[in-house]
Amino acid sequence: MLGQSVKIATLFNIPLKVHWTFAFFFVWIAYIGYQMGMDMAGIATLCGFAIVMFFCVVLHELGHSLTAAHYGVTTKDIIISPIGGVARLSKIPEKPMQELLIAIAGPAVNLVIAVLLFVGLSLFGNQGVGLIGDPDKIFELPSNFLPALFWLNMALIVFNMIPAFPMDGGRVFRALLAMRLDRARATRIAGRVGQLIAISFAFYGFASGDYLLIFIGAFVFISAANESRHVHADQRLVKGKVSDILRGEYTTMLLSDPISHAIEKVREGLEKDFLVFDAWGSLRGVLHEEFIREAEKQAENGQEVRHYLSQHYESVGPNLDLKQLLQIFQRQGYSIIPVYHADQMVGVVDRKGLTQFLNSTPKLWTLKNLRSKFG
Repeated sequence: MLGQSVKIATLFNIPLKVHWTFAFFFVWIAYIGYQMGMDMAGIATLCGFAIVMFFCVVLHELGHSLTAAHYGVTTKDIIISPIGGVARLSKIPEKPMQELLIAIAGPAVNLVIAVLLFVGLSLFGNQGVGLIGDPDKIFELPSNFLPALFWLNMALIVFNMIPAFPMDGGRVFRALLAMRLDRARATRIAGRVGQLIAISFAFYGFASGDYLLIFIGAFVFISAANESRHVHADQRLVKGKVSDILRGEYTTMLLSDPISHAIEKVREGLEKDFLVFDAWGSLRGVLHEEFIREAEKQAENGQEVRHYLSQHYESVGPNLDLKQLLQIFQRQGYSIIPVYHADQMVGVVDRKGLTQFLNSTPKLWTLKNLRSKFG
């Protein structure tokens, strides 16, 4: 859903981005209007309605973001796409009640908009919130614009409160469960419920020929699995220690070793990054795979390892939690880190070991394992 997006504004210090596919949304809207037999004025009104809908979605996401900011959770950005919007928070709120309030803040914004429209149309409109005329050509009557906006916001509330990720209802459901259960189990239960709903969407879509429902079902199904994977990985990172992924056996290089030695080791595929020592056993730096590959490409097999050495490295202790280790990998760009205990080197940790640790986390159903069970 995220992919390539273009920043169009900054609201409350939050970058507002639009997914590149959003441009096709208006083409699709115009095509629908044409297929429904609308005149040009009706199609133009329909496109105008899509723009107003865009602002409603932005306000919805701002509701999440500003509520999150109240609890000290920053928002990386807001991305709007043809299938909705997403406020990407920097982290999941620690307390379930905070997550619940952040989740319902978006639909609450739509509720406020709907209430204001209902009151305004009831007091000053000639038709209230009712739609008049041909149901397929409601936008050919300007008086239908605001009533349609009322029903759109009501639809956004109902749709977003479906208890399935990534909709707000899924997060509300997870927050309610997390008040009694740990977050990982709450996510697993909420995710499974969401996936069952997604499957029902897809089946109904197949039966009715509604391909949009099939698409939504697949999107919700995958999103639920991704949410569960993310939460389980995050919890394992916090609980895990460097000692859990420590490698006591590893290949080392000497400054004077030919780079061909490292090239051969990389070709074997067991290790890709190496610690480099001098003749007296002192650690002098790290030899990264990218430098080894470059040496192989340039056919510099006879050169010594010292010419490809990176002295940019740091050590960690065995009791450091894995979330902090991941942050070090991400912040510094390391691929391998030496581990010391009481001034004695006891092993290494690398990105591959950390990735394998995270990939061993419990998952919800995926399209792949469903095929293996029922295919």
